[in-house]
Amino acid sequence: MLVRVEELEGWKRKLIIGLPEADVAAKAKELLKEVAKEATVPGFRKGKVPVGMIEKSHGAATRDEALRVLAGGAYADAVREADLHPICDPVVELGDEVEDGQFTLTATVEVKPEFELKDYENLEFTERVPVVTNEDVDKYVEGLREERAELLQVTRPAVEGDIVVLDYAPLGDDGEPMADSKAEDYICELGKGQVPSEIEQALVGVGAGEDRTVAVKYPDDFQVESLAGREVSFAISVKDVRQKRLPVVDDDFAKACGPFETMLDLRVRVRNALEARAKSWARNRLEEDIVRELIKRNPFTLPECLMEDRLKRTYWRTTQQQDERAERGDAGDGPPDDLEVPEEFTKVYGPVVEHQLKAGLLLGKIAKKHGTSVTKEDIEARVGQIAEAQGRKPDELISDLAGTDALSQIEDELWLEKVHEFLVSVSNVKTEALEPDEPEEGSSTEAESAGA
Repeated sequence: MLVRVEELEGWKRKLIIGLPEADVAAKAKELLKEVAKEATVPGFRKGKVPVGMIEKSHGAATRDEALRVLAGGAYADAVREADLHPICDPVVELGDEVEDGQFTLTATVEVKPEFELKDYENLEFTERVPVVTNEDVDKYVEGLREERAELLQVTRPAVEGDIVVLDYAPLGDDGEPMADSKAEDYICELGKGQVPSEIEQALVGVGAGEDRTVAVKYPDDFQVESLAGREVSFAISVKDVRQKRLPVVDDDFAKACGPFETMLDLRVRVRNALEARAKSWARNRLEEDIVRELIKRNPFTLPECLMEDRLKRTYWRTTQQQDERAERGDAGDGPPDDLEVPEEFTKVYGPVVEHQLKAGLLLGKIAKKHGTSVTKEDIEARVGQIAEAQGRKPDELISDLAGTDALSQIEDELWLEKVHEFLVSVSNVKTEALEPDEPEEGSSTEAESAGA
């Protein structure tokens, strides 16, 4: 059935496939019988119209339909025969001429990249683990104090450090507050830079029940384009002023934070947690360095359709268009076919998407070569860990997760961990301390941190 395969640019392949005329005729005859069952022609009862008469009016249409029906199976058979691995839907063209007893269809498709795996063992890397200082522990404890702070209502004017509860709305061209843009019960801690400086300065010295009108000048490069370079006035109503009272850091505070008897116990636990976090961060950076180096040593190009699809899905998630469509009642499982990705978005996220796709293909090839896989026992053990952290029984959690994407996500995470562990094990890794004032190398881009 497969006539030949032509190699086009990149990873595109063109399959020339023959469909025997006899097979098409047989399928067309079968379809004509189905049409005849429902056909109504004056002078004949429904279902009793002669097939020959039906063929005169529906013959060409049923033949075309027969070609479309047979094309799917023929394409699948041709792909298996040619041992190809398509990664996107084919573009199929059906010929309507018979040559040597066959109709011809062509299917153009992009296939999974093939490349020789090399240079992934015995490479030199440095794992830099951040040093946890007493100041880091102090900062964490201060965060615990903030979480447990009391907010005492006061009648005096607000000062820096106070919590101010307010309503605000921008003023329209008529000088009146815009009701559809009003924010209510907004909580602002003075001195934290949570609002524009003009508003923060105006709130110092005001009391509950007082109103202010404040003009804010936004810079030309402000992230919200509609506000960039503009001056906007806001009507502000102060509803409440509260003084924040932080708890005293003593043994009683430690007991309130958890199962600790003394502040020493609390600080030891905090330090251990911060050090574990530092080691995890360092290991993640090491794994990123290894993958980045392997991509550099194993160059290959990506199929266009793979890049286009991932970019479209990334843009779809980033702009939250799915949520907007859900509100309109037309949400789907993915981006619409007609979604266009802006050129500026491609410039920023294109390199990140390319890195992610190459990393996935490269790690998949390494995993296949070395038989890396995730077992049922691996998944059950991980679910057990999650259940223990949640104070639940593993069987109950597995039952809740059944039928969702959660178990497959856990499997993907375990697979990635195993491949990373293997790559670390075949590398020569030197561990060094990363001092607090020492600059980090190879920091992630904005797009990477956004999780493209």
